Amino acid sequence: MKMHIQNNFHLLRSQVYDHLRMELRQQNLKPGMFVTINQLSHQLGINRTPLRDALLQLQVEGFVTFLPQRGIQINELSKSDLEDIYEMLGALDSRALLAVFPRITPEHIEQMKRINEEMYENCSDKDNYKYFELNNDFHNVYLNLSGNALMLRQLNILRQRLFDFGAKGEWIKKVRELNYREHLKLIELIEKKDANAVASFVRDVHCAINWE
Repeated sequence: MKMHIQNNFHLLRSQVYDHLRMELRQQNLKPGMFVTINQLSHQLGINRTPLRDALLQLQVEGFVTFLPQRGIQINELSKSDLEDIYEMLGALDSRALLAVFPRITPEHIEQMKRINEEMYENCSDKDNYKYFELNNDFHNVYLNLSGNALMLRQLNILRQRLFDFGAKGEWIKKVRELNYREHLKLIELIEKKDANAVASFVRDVHCAINWE
């Protein structure tokens, strides 16, 4: 778990954050686990200050929680947490779609179609990371038309949290086929140039959990 780092405080803090995110993604830091700054500082071979800053950023984003006298807990996602995340994701994504809708071109639509097919055809059940990256790429075709950097950052964090949940079990298998069909419907509504229908579909269908 040792890190190769560059001796620049701001770069170091960013590197520590990225490394911790990878540890979460690879399940080396598992949901429910407790760690301490001293423990991580020793394992990574770095100073406590940039480590604490990176962990505080992860707490703000919902990945970890500082607990007095107990250390730092890696957060788990409950059913309620997932429902809340999807609700926020749907609200932000649909709002962004409405804002950028006039700028979506046929070229963007074709790009979304290609990515959706790649998601469905070329991602094995073992390649969860690639699948979620492609899912991000699909939505970013239109989201990147937005100039609202704060909203895009929040959307990225929410999708990362869902990835960390999906990477640990069978959840991704359940949504793979559903995502494909819903992406096709989303593309169909965009081609019909019905902005309100597209936004409603993203908010009320695509970002809603079917637990059956």
